Amino acid sequence: MKKLFAIIAVAMASVMVANAQIGVVAGLGSSTTELNQEDWLSNLNGVNDYHVGLALKLPLPLGFAIQPELLYHIKGPDAGKMVNDGEEVSGDSFDFTTGTAQLNVGVQWGIDLVAFRPFVQAKPYVGYVVNANTAKELSEDQEAFLNDAKNALTYGFSVGAGLDLLEHFQLSVELFKNLGSLFNENGDVNASTSDIETSKLTDINNYGGIKVTLGFFF
Repeated sequence: MKKLFAIIAVAMASVMVANAQIGVVAGLGSSTTELNQEDWLSNLNGVNDYHVGLALKLPLPLGFAIQPELLYHIKGPDAGKMVNDGEEVSGDSFDFTTGTAQLNVGVQWGIDLVAFRPFVQAKPYVGYVVNANTAKELSEDQEAFLNDAKNALTYGFSVGAGLDLLEHFQLSVELFKNLGSLFNENGDVNASTSDIETSKLTDINNYGGIKVTLGFFF
């Protein structure tokens, strides 16, 4: 019996590898974030983000497929206006966007209709911040504090739907949600960064949005 299962497993793996497709993917998105602090404005501006990378599509039986992706993803909230102790901080003061190397593992299920294949998918992801965009209108000390406080490790998930067309093109739409805070507890805030309290930054934990991705598979 064990030999039979081994033979079946090898056969399935061979079929997957034989039908696997490597592709390039790229897309755009938009995000929203809420801070919910009394002395900061509650809503941070959404940002227009983008992503680009490589994908591998592995077909499975019964309409399933696995699609891992390695992306470079620009994302994060932008605070156009904030208040501190009742006083508004200058507009466009803080830019929290980061460039993240991100690994997605998508699990798809769809119906093969020969020329096209509609599908639904769930996609957990994990990422690591490789660069932080420069914050606007900050001193060097404040900018260094923001960059040090950013969590390097990010993780979350997305759900969505898509369409494979002619076995080479793919269009998908996803709603994504970051789990965990975008910032960490980074010690006490000194005088030069008194208007950027870590306790408030760590509350930015409900970041999410929508993204559209176009892929081409060889």
